[in-house]
Amino acid sequence: MIRDISNEIVVSLKDRLRDVRHLIRASRQGAEPVPQNLPDILFGKAARAVDKALTAAETISISLVSQDPAAHSTTIEARGLAAYFPADAGTGEALFRRDIYYLTKRVLSVLGSNNALIHEATFSAVHATMIRRHAVFLRAAKEDGGLHDIATACATLAIELQSHYHCEPLTLPAHQDAQPGKDVEYLCFSSIALAIGLATYADNEPGDEKLVESALLALQARQDKFDQAIAAAEPAGALSGLFAFLIPHLP
Repeated sequence: MIRDISNEIVVSLKDRLRDVRHLIRASRQGAEPVPQNLPDILFGKAARAVDKALTAAETISISLVSQDPAAHSTTIEARGLAAYFPADAGTGEALFRRDIYYLTKRVLSVLGSNNALIHEATFSAVHATMIRRHAVFLRAAKEDGGLHDIATACATLAIELQSHYHCEPLTLPAHQDAQPGKDVEYLCFSSIALAIGLATYADNEPGDEKLVESALLALQARQDKFDQAIAAAEPAGALSGLFAFLIPHLP
């Protein structure tokens, strides 16, 4: 069965398709492509048609290889830490990778980065790093559920998300200008991590609440404090304090 293909292979194939589509969209927006990156037929008048074809191919691939095809057509919302880091880490990784990919895409678009290159493999690496390096924080946040523990785990997650995304080598050097600035990355991933903190603190499944949007607006409303936190010598600790202040006051 096609769905028996390993997740690692599927993620890699999907990310390579995203590379191609990113380059095509960048060329349509006026950036000059590097000739060796893709054949000439993918640029100019053919770009729009190829873009649509790749989008259709992605939809078909999801229906064939995804373990939960219907989930890709629903609105993704942040879930609690227990959903992303359960005892069965493999199950949590797949959900985390999918959710964080779509949330990142959504938030970056809201922040003005409509063609940022995002790879699902980045979030697989973040998930593994959280389990390997920060298992104590995750355990405390899930078992005790205290505000300080949740804020600490989610602030650490925000820093790991930004660090992995920012340090990921781009295979498309001609279009680095399409990537968001470091300040936008921090705001994006901090909003997502704060939303996960809200879901963890509330201890329920996502409903009609717009957790990510609420988190983004809250951080933007406290831009000075947020900027100070990410510029601190230990940004995870400083961001944790801001998260702990915000979580009880947001839906």
